[in-house]
Amino acid sequence: MTGRPLAVRQGPAPALAALAVAAVFCVAAAPAPARPAAAKGASSPAFRIPAAQRTTMKNGLQLLVLEQHAVPLVQMQLLVRSGSVSDPAGQDGVADMLARLLKRGTPGRTAAQFVEQVEFLGGTLDAEAGLERTRVAGEFAARDFEAGLALMAEMVQSPALRDDEFEKERGLVLADLEASLDEPERLASRAFDGWLFDGHPYGRPVEGTQRSVAGMKRSDVVAFHQAHFSPGNAVLALVGDVEVRKARQAAERLFGPWKKRSAAGSRPAAPVPVRGRRVLLIDKRDATQSQIRFGNLGVRRADPDLVPLTVVNTVLGSGFTSWLVDEIRVKRGLTYSIRSSIQPRRAAGSYLVSTFSKNATVVETIRRSIELMGRMRSGGLGEADLDKGRNYVSGLYPLRIESPESLAAEILDVEFYGLAPDHINRYQSDIRAVGLQAARAAALRYVPVDDLAIVVVGPAEELRGPLEELGPVTVRKAASIISGEP
Repeated sequence: MTGRPLAVRQGPAPALAALAVAAVFCVAAAPAPARPAAAKGASSPAFRIPAAQRTTMKNGLQLLVLEQHAVPLVQMQLLVRSGSVSDPAGQDGVADMLARLLKRGTPGRTAAQFVEQVEFLGGTLDAEAGLERTRVAGEFAARDFEAGLALMAEMVQSPALRDDEFEKERGLVLADLEASLDEPERLASRAFDGWLFDGHPYGRPVEGTQRSVAGMKRSDVVAFHQAHFSPGNAVLALVGDVEVRKARQAAERLFGPWKKRSAAGSRPAAPVPVRGRRVLLIDKRDATQSQIRFGNLGVRRADPDLVPLTVVNTVLGSGFTSWLVDEIRVKRGLTYSIRSSIQPRRAAGSYLVSTFSKNATVVETIRRSIELMGRMRSGGLGEADLDKGRNYVSGLYPLRIESPESLAAEILDVEFYGLAPDHINRYQSDIRAVGLQAARAAALRYVPVDDLAIVVVGPAEELRGPLEELGPVTVRKAASIISGEP
């Protein structure tokens, strides 16, 4: 999910945490039935995850339970189907503020007491808001599962949202926004979303702006909680060393009293892609090298095209042996780091290239990268590269979901985005079945060349002229990216 990382964690004993790494494959290594291979290199997946057991509670809460008994830990994640795209007009950052405050006490516990109880149990419990959803996640020893789930239920259903904690968190957010002015990489990523999704909810900064946060009231956060935190707008996933029967009983006891009510919708309309090339130059006069972002709209998370596009992207710019790394970093020495990435969402995602370069080579870096993207679009992908991409993605997938935390997140992704019920088990074979024709078609459709939103953070006096070769240039002060002022 998009948003700030889970930052405040009260961790379990290191030995337990280390054991979690191998949990999934100790119990889920049964081979899947063979599937027909549709392309060279296709084969059956190397592992199979049992289906999560589903229950719909009387109040509408969806419960998903997956037993994994190799390690005595239980991962619990509650997904609320509302994030910053649901922030009311002029109140950017409200969903994020609520997520920050969820762990800052309940009516029966102060913030310090809540943290102390989590630490006493040796668990983790935190919350984060993203663009489209809010996630509350925790992990506890199996013996403390019900105590940990009780704390989660308490923070979700009845957070205190105290005035003093609200003011404290608001001050921290404002300080963090100010500090971001000295972080060009962060400025560039924030500016790119606003430049690409101009006027669309996907362009809103999750943490808000200086203007919106300064004007935020505690009552705004309370109203967001009442409007969006309801059992019918949530899914609870429990993965680990707990029996389905016990998990259901605990969930019914702790989340059953959660009052059923309708929740405000949060599915945005599809954004409009950029036509032509437009450049946003963020003036940072003291920069000796510039941050660069460019791209356009990408694929929806549930679109079948995401599978071949993932293979295409791996070849183009994901991984140390990609075309972009080989040409831009290794051969030309224009940067130390460059990558292309897919950021899929419900309505549409983005496809972008992220890098940096010396000011004198910014335009060359962008042009050479676009040339490689053009090569991919025009059918330059061959069987050898395709094999390498397929093998890399399919081989990496089990490692991506090997921990209970990652597996719970993947299960919730399937639920949230409406993916096929067997998505996890068929993903490797789907990747291996990507043929050259499908890969080239995905590249032609989604890898942008002529239509690009471009963002550069660097000295405007030095870069404006050269960047005009790429398209019309808009210059903005760095402070405007965080201020929220027009």
